[in-house]
Amino acid sequence: MTEPADFTRVRWREGYAPEQVDAFIDRLVATVDGRPISKPVTADEIRNVTFGTVRLREGYAIPEVDEFLDIASGWLTNR
Repeated sequence: MTEPADFTRVRWREGYAPEQVDAFIDRLVATVDGRPISKPVTADEIRNVTFGTVRLREGYAIPEVDEFLDIASGWLTNR
């Protein structure tokens, strides 16, 4: 992914580590797009993925990332 994900950025409350989320989203998008990647994402992986959290430095809003992943899981489940 050339641009960071479009999640709300938080600093004063706990958020997901952006670099981890971005790397996972890159793999997810490549999987959904059918691009060749060494480790395609599965619906089970989406349901079980965990990200490190950050506080007092910029992170992604946890509820937004979780909601996106719930939707994305359906993309792979319904294939």
